[in-house]
Amino acid sequence: MMELVTGGSGSGKSAYAEDTVCRLHGFLSEDRKGDAPLYYIADMFPYGRETEEKIENHRRMRAGKGFRTLEWYQDLEGKLTGEDAPSMENACVLLECISNLTANEMYMEGGAGERTVEAVVRGARLLEKMCRHLVVVTNEVFTESGPDSPEMDVYKRNLAQINCALAETADRVTEVVYGIPVCVKDLKAAENNAGEQESKRGGTAMKLVTGGAYQGKLAYAKTLYPDAEWTDGEVCPLQEITSCRAVNHFHLFVRRWLEAGRTKEELIDLILAENRGIIIACDEIGCGLVPVDAFERGYREAVGRICTVFAGEAERVDRVICGIGTRIK
Repeated sequence: MMELVTGGSGSGKSAYAEDTVCRLHGFLSEDRKGDAPLYYIADMFPYGRETEEKIENHRRMRAGKGFRTLEWYQDLEGKLTGEDAPSMENACVLLECISNLTANEMYMEGGAGERTVEAVVRGARLLEKMCRHLVVVTNEVFTESGPDSPEMDVYKRNLAQINCALAETADRVTEVVYGIPVCVKDLKAAENNAGEQESKRGGTAMKLVTGGAYQGKLAYAKTLYPDAEWTDGEVCPLQEITSCRAVNHFHLFVRRWLEAGRTKEELIDLILAENRGIIIACDEIGCGLVPVDAFERGYREAVGRICTVFAGEAERVDRVICGIGTRIK
């Protein structure tokens, strides 16, 4: 069984993937757990301080869950068939993540180079055959404008081909949106379940409408909430966030908030304390390539983290693609 988990930066996909593979491992009978290892294949190469901090954060996330970590940066097939290869029989495995593995094969010395797509897909499919349950994490990096260079375009096309190939054969494909897992492969089941979900927290009227740029979020939101008066988060005074009924361009409001030296935690606390019933329309900005600039990376991450909290608090969450809205909570 293989599940492919995708989502943007800061969307909560890693936490969901860890919970999923641990749950699958927990379903095994007690007499089988002894010979059913729980593996975490980590393929983020520690290039510098920032990647080292991310690696350490993931180690903290999975601490105490019973994972055996395998640091495999390249050549998944070779690692699985080599003399020192661990047994994958009955194993539950989390592979994180395909975007890193693709970059390693393309750019690191000894990588697959022009054969990256073939190498990554073949390795992942071999792993699926060898283990009992496989959960694979990848990234959505396709909602931004064009790449900065032809080399980056090749990377995005390679990653897209790999994602599509794995999704085609996966038993389940899940997209994580602000901490909410949305079944992609079984769309009928997802539609049936989404409208029936109730808020886990009573007493909140917060609403969230999200989606890529230029997808028609505001027009869709106005059909849902025709009486709401909308504030433009790109230009409104920062203090207006405590009193407005609805805010558009919330991601741009977050940018201005951070540029003013405030933190994402302060914004979360302020809105939950003083404007819990706000309606938010916000671009998904975490699905593109990781920015080179440190502020841009922090900004993108902040929007994901803030909206993950608000999606958990919200009474309703809708996602808009090509002008079509789908209720996901």
